[in-house]
Amino acid sequence: ILSYFANSIIVTLGSTVFSVLVVTLAAYVCARMEFKLKGVITLMFASTLFIPQYAISFPLYRLINNLNLYDTRMGLMFVYMGLNIAISFFIVKSYFTSIPKEMNEAAELDGCSYSRTFFTIMMPLAKPSISTALVMTFLNNWNEFYFASLLLQSKSKMTIPALLGQFTTAYSMNLNGMFSAIIISIIPTIVVFCCFSELFVKSLTDGAVKG
Repeated sequence: ILSYFANSIIVTLGSTVFSVLVVTLAAYVCARMEFKLKGVITLMFASTLFIPQYAISFPLYRLINNLNLYDTRMGLMFVYMGLNIAISFFIVKSYFTSIPKEMNEAAELDGCSYSRTFFTIMMPLAKPSISTALVMTFLNNWNEFYFASLLLQSKSKMTIPALLGQFTTAYSMNLNGMFSAIIISIIPTIVVFCCFSELFVKSLTDGAVKG
């Protein structure tokens, strides 16, 4: 079980941190800058919300296989990076939009570059929304079963959700092993939510008030 647990930690943390970082950068650009393709990019993110994950499973399988990433942690991480990117984008973008533009203007007057303004001023202000995106992405990736079972074959690379499917066969069911694995699998989710719960609730309440 420990090897499955380690695989889940590696895949989930890697995909979560990278996807939220990319989403934060994209959300900031779309929220604070004016350019021609702004509406197109936002529409592209929105359109992914209407496409079921299972509808793209075969193209994803072919793509991962052609890239020689089948049965690898990296291949699964690439898939996870894109699964929750749209929801995280709109959560972070809405928070950046609510921040007064005078903050950017004041930073420019003080001589801050665009990147310094983002990393030292805007990101700390948007910490609640970024934490919300981190928690939601982490929980979804940690509990994801379908693509983990589809793209991983070797037992040494399987994640915890894929392990749970191994306890059930057509003729038997190992309930003791399954429940033990479930107990172990929920520990990281509890820890993550406890660490970010205050910021998570703050993001939701701020969004309700500003909406």
